[in-house]
Amino acid sequence: MRAPVSLGLGALLLALAGTAQAQQLENPRTDYTAYTRPGGRLAVGPLKTELGVIDEILVGTYPLPWLAFPFLKATVPNVYVKVRSPWEGPFTLALRGGATYVDGKAIAELADKNAAASALSVVADADASYRIDERFSVSLGFDYAKLSALGGDDTEAASVEGASTAHTYSLRAFGEWRLTRVFALSLLFRYLIYQSPVSLDATSESDSTTITTDLSAESTLQKHFSIVPGVSFAWERWEVSGGIGYGVLYLPVLGLATAKNWPVADLAVAYRFDLY
Repeated sequence: MRAPVSLGLGALLLALAGTAQAQQLENPRTDYTAYTRPGGRLAVGPLKTELGVIDEILVGTYPLPWLAFPFLKATVPNVYVKVRSPWEGPFTLALRGGATYVDGKAIAELADKNAAASALSVVADADASYRIDERFSVSLGFDYAKLSALGGDDTEAASVEGASTAHTYSLRAFGEWRLTRVFALSLLFRYLIYQSPVSLDATSESDSTTITTDLSAESTLQKHFSIVPGVSFAWERWEVSGGIGYGVLYLPVLGLATAKNWPVADLAVAYRFDLY
């Protein structure tokens, strides 16, 4: 009984795979891959918005931090740019860089009204994707993220100024199997190579005393792996992708990793259309 069921399931999957058309070529996944959007195509969503400036250059942003004003009394500007190789063929390379800035008003809302601080997050990644055929594609990537913060706190008794930095290096592998023109299965694997200790240089001054400190903190239980199976849907105008897994959680927008394992959720929703 099991053999006929297995054969029937295999035949069904092959039949679905055989119906996969050019959707993967027309609107490929841009996250975790080296692919970009066609020139003039805009994808608007609450979690990310991207524009293909030309076929080889993509510009994007994360809308929610821009809309944080009601909560943080300030917006959190962020942008990223992705440039891919110009040649045709199954093998594609890409570089991406981005930055997020958090000014003093936002940090004061999160921390202390007397705090005067700012933070800058910089991310960069390199990707290589290989399209086996219209159904299968695999991608490898290297990610780098750095968070730098400068701040101070002034009270009647003392003044404190300091700077803190942290950076992360990680590798990732991503595979997609498109079963139909609309539906695809995916698998994301990430490995945290190294996350630096959080360093802190601080100076505290009062009327009679000045204290200078140089501190760093590092987790002794740092985890390294995360795996996220997922699905994606690509209709004529809408695209939805999501997955649920477990492992190291990478903080959205900032790119830094947690020290412990957590449930990991990945979600993207966008409506796309051509501007030109």
